[in-house]
Amino acid sequence: MLPTARKSSSSRVRINIPTVNVSEAWAPAPLLRKQHLGTRLLRLYLPCLLVFSLVLNIYYFTRPTPLALPNALSSTQAAAEKTKHEYVAVDYSQVTDLIIVPGHGIFTNEGPPLAENNWHLLKMQRGEVGAFMAHIGKAVEMVKEQDSSLLVFSGGKTRLTAGMFSEAQGYWNAADRMGWLTKDVYRRVFTEEHARDSYENVLFSIARFREVTGHYPDRITVVGFEFKKDRFLDLHRKALRYPKIRFNYVGINPPGDSTKLLLGERENAYRLFARDLYGCRGLLAEKRRERNPFKTVHGYATSCPEIAAFFNYCPGNPMATYDGALPWLS
Repeated sequence: MLPTARKSSSSRVRINIPTVNVSEAWAPAPLLRKQHLGTRLLRLYLPCLLVFSLVLNIYYFTRPTPLALPNALSSTQAAAEKTKHEYVAVDYSQVTDLIIVPGHGIFTNEGPPLAENNWHLLKMQRGEVGAFMAHIGKAVEMVKEQDSSLLVFSGGKTRLTAGMFSEAQGYWNAADRMGWLTKDVYRRVFTEEHARDSYENVLFSIARFREVTGHYPDRITVVGFEFKKDRFLDLHRKALRYPKIRFNYVGINPPGDSTKLLLGERENAYRLFARDLYGCRGLLAEKRRERNPFKTVHGYATSCPEIAAFFNYCPGNPMATYDGALPWLS
């Protein structure tokens, strides 16, 4: 029997098998190179992408709110439909009476008309907005009661701070905001947007009446401050040579004592027009220039050829009245 061979522990053969990533071990060489290149590109561009994303997010959250154009268009259309007016057709050849409301302040057409902060006012006019609205309301009431009447809000673009808004336009807008321009009067309420003082309020409103109706008014009623009544009845009517029996005045004062208002009227207006009926020289002429900051020019001499010469009448004698033909005297 042959002896059995011993296996010595020292003679054992150990095979060290290295740990190998299978994907790397079996990947073709070109693919390995592409993977390394992709890793490098990712490491290069990832910070750039992060920075870009950060900038984009900062812009998104801090950008101005964009105009939603479809919504803006739809809201504009809705507003236009909301303010659409109904009206009754008017035969202006049958209109005979002129109602005039001289303007004083300029309504901004924003917010309620009874709020003073929605008007362009002089300091001395604070507290008078209620009276302005009373003049407007009374005049609209009168034109509603008389189908043969025409209402004219008169007053130019007198305030630089108000831009191209006129006193007359402001009064019309205020009446409209109050819902007073109903369909029975809507086509009989107009504006005259060139007058710079009370004399021009009357003369230019007569001209607007002629433009609308094709003829001159048979009767005139002015709605304004009670403390200014004498200026219109004694002086402006005289300068226009309008028959006294056909010229009326409705006066509404602000609440409270009007003594100071009357004294100021006498000193700053009545006295000046008493010495210069047509207001074409001195302080009155200067006031007209100041009240026309946008240098507008009326065209009434063209639309009212019968009295074209009357608009620029300025006699050598400031107390002399116009001696030419006037259609309301015929």
